[in-house]
Amino acid sequence: MPSNRPIRLLRKRGQPTNSEPAVSGSTLKKSEPSEREMRTVVSRWVLDHKTRSEEFRRTFARLWRSGEFHLNHGK
Repeated sequence: MPSNRPIRLLRKRGQPTNSEPAVSGSTLKKSEPSEREMRTVVSRWVLDHKTRSEEFRRTFARLWRSGEFHLNHGK
């Protein structure tokens, strides 16, 4: 590809940092996320998917227009 794009690092949100005290697994009960939190997460996933799909579509269309994309028919 002619252009170098920066790498996007994905990190899980809410990971404990080194400054937070460690709690043993037996004393900490995991609470269920609220409906609002679930909607926020799903909305982010959907937005991320739409963004990546559109980026893929534009890149693929650009490759076809520029003639850089060639199909090899069993050669």
